Amino acid sequence: MAKSRADLEGDIQNMLSLLQNTRDQAEELRTQGELLRISLEEHRTAIETLEAYKDVKEGEEVLVPVGANAYLFANSSATKSAVTELGAGLSAQLPIEVAVEKLRKRIEKIDASRKKILEGGARLEESAASLEQQVQGMYQQLQTGQAPQRPQGRAPQESSHSHAGHSHAAKSKKDDDDED
Repeated sequence: MAKSRADLEGDIQNMLSLLQNTRDQAEELRTQGELLRISLEEHRTAIETLEAYKDVKEGEEVLVPVGANAYLFANSSATKSAVTELGAGLSAQLPIEVAVEKLRKRIEKIDASRKKILEGGARLEESAASLEQQVQGMYQQLQTGQAPQRPQGRAPQESSHSHAGHSHAAKSKKDDDDED
């Protein structure tokens, strides 16, 4: 039984709404991925700074990064330790080697989360492309009165999963370099 024009228009509106929702979710994942990429860069910079400081002699003048590409001049101390966050808002003074190892472990966790987020974003993009094809087919049916062509591949599924606490970004060449 063929659908009425009103039913088909309603289906198109529903599909367009689902398509917009899917695109919004993909954008949220891209934003979360970008924030995680920035966090990875900060952690790597911290490791580089700590490792470079290990070799500085007591009393030598050094530039200490304070963020936003700003630095302070300081004289190195005999103490070769760093203050780093332990979690739950607690920080502690640790030997540089221990602090670096903690940062490396955080990098592994952040990178794994980022990869999952980027994969989820790619799946949403595929879903959006499939939905777009379906909408185009429905428009064609509305225009010509013919049955719409079904797109090849798997049918999109509406995602109701929340990705709170994560950020996503479009995968760029720089992102590919970060994953190496």
